[in-house]
Amino acid sequence: MSTINISRRHFLSLLSSVVAGGTLGLPLTGCTHKELLNPDEDILLSGGNYSEFGTPHKALIIINPVQKEKRLVQCDFIPHQIIIHPEDKYTVYCFERDGRNACTINLRTLSVVQKFQCTDDHQFSGHAVFSKDNKFIYTIESEQQSQQGKINIRDAATFESVRLLPTLGLTPHDCQLLQHDIMVVSNTGQSEPKFHQPSLVYIDMKTEKLLSRLKLDDDTLNAGHFYVAKDGTLVVASAPVKTAALTTGEKIITGDTLGGVSIKVADGPVITMTEPAAVTQRMQGEALAISINNKKGIAAVTHPEANLLTFWSISDRQIIKAIGIENPRGITQTLDEKNFVISYGEKPAMAYIAINGLTPLAETILQPTFASGDHLLNWSRNLREVMPTRIYG
Repeated sequence: MSTINISRRHFLSLLSSVVAGGTLGLPLTGCTHKELLNPDEDILLSGGNYSEFGTPHKALIIINPVQKEKRLVQCDFIPHQIIIHPEDKYTVYCFERDGRNACTINLRTLSVVQKFQCTDDHQFSGHAVFSKDNKFIYTIESEQQSQQGKINIRDAATFESVRLLPTLGLTPHDCQLLQHDIMVVSNTGQSEPKFHQPSLVYIDMKTEKLLSRLKLDDDTLNAGHFYVAKDGTLVVASAPVKTAALTTGEKIITGDTLGGVSIKVADGPVITMTEPAAVTQRMQGEALAISINNKKGIAAVTHPEANLLTFWSISDRQIIKAIGIENPRGITQTLDEKNFVISYGEKPAMAYIAINGLTPLAETILQPTFASGDHLLNWSRNLREVMPTRIYG
């Protein structure tokens, strides 16, 4: 397999070829006769910020690329993960990264319906997931002083805490609920004597017992974001691990500067990608968001600080392509699974990248989007996973 590098300048030069129709307008209320939230079109959600009459605002950004329309819903924070309520597709839960805030938003009325906060001594990681019966929502949290991780089992209707489970690690971040109520959580923190190290823990939510713990083969990485496929294949996007060392009353954070990508195929070992060095040694900072195209077996990963987007063959565990691009963040796929969609740029924009050939499509670039958040959700695509029989109801 070959590695093809497209320079940052080359990719950004594509902006000059965008037709005028690629520019998104700034409507805050509906100005079209078409239904914005059409589940047969790609509806993209992300956190972001914008300025109105010189006043900065944080918001949930809703974009329909087909109609070239967007809507903004003001929030008290920039949403990190956005999840659809499994019994109401027009309600989404938004969570603050490493903060105390969460909320629900009605996508039709473009309004915040409820606001939530965790307790003073806790903070949300930014990730959560609904239980299989939809009665509970599991929020990933840390104790602010000790950084001990918790799965907060909350009533889905009231958001009240029912009970806490330990994640058996420090500073947990991402989570995924697998079949048979197996919860996977990434513990990203490391204690000074390395008693606690970054790992993925698999917890049986029925028995509330630890089933297994998976550590990466590179102890400089934090196992931050991940995705587990149905066959057990695992892709992990990591930031450099941070170790908290307490000296003279001050907390000093030490660690490496390179992030990384690790892949585990079915029952095989987890292997961190080290080749080609021209790519892996460029992965400064956090490897952030992951999108997997199952048909082609391709994992796409964003590296914001490195101004880099990488594509990996999952079965071969090898690089396919690396593209230089300014500050790439969230990534998802189109409904037809023919394109990746990426949010990028200091002045936030979005673009499609054809999965056949992994080529950026200049005619699809949209800006300004204001979508500066870490993740990008295709609402229409996710509906087919969350409520496959109720897409149009």
